[in-house]
Amino acid sequence: MSRVLVISPHPDDEAIGCGGTLCRHVARGDEVQAVFLTSGEKGGHGHSPADTRRRREREAEKAARFLGIHYLEFWREPDGALHASQRVVERLRRKLREWQPDVVYAVHDREMHPDHRASVRALRRAMGGLRRRKPEVWLFEVWTPIQQLDEIVDISPYLATKLRAVRAYRSQCAVVGFAAAVRGLNRYRGELHSWPGGDYAEVFRRLRV
Repeated sequence: MSRVLVISPHPDDEAIGCGGTLCRHVARGDEVQAVFLTSGEKGGHGHSPADTRRRREREAEKAARFLGIHYLEFWREPDGALHASQRVVERLRRKLREWQPDVVYAVHDREMHPDHRASVRALRRAMGGLRRRKPEVWLFEVWTPIQQLDEIVDISPYLATKLRAVRAYRSQCAVVGFAAAVRGLNRYRGELHSWPGGDYAEVFRRLRV
């Protein structure tokens, strides 16, 4: 059994970017945990930040049940103003040291969203301070496609479950058609990059520290 950690800048990034791969880990008996750096409180579309934070955290808990995520942490860093501060870096380093995951998933460093880029900067710095065996780190796409593909995962058996997890974020799906977009992206990746694999795939770039 492997230990898997996903670091998500906002609630929904984990489901969109690597939800199918997380399902595959769970199906193999791996233990999955998630850290949500922010709670996406600015994405309320007319609701207050406090109400939005509570709603999106509840949505994350529901999505986690679909994906099989074992344990969640909400760090409540400021949405839209996430920085790779020393405090965040040290907290990530402590999480890595204490739980010692074998595999880490995070958004890739060329994402258009500044919170996404800040999250992987913080992870890179946290990894730099580890003296023990470092985990494998795989970077996934959410807003911006990855160009360098180091790993392609056939998620066809898990697509339906992944889409249920994405739809659990009702506050976001009510505004943006995430489920349809994700299905299209994974179909594109499957058709162009997963052959002779399945119809749907997620792609990753390896972070080398």
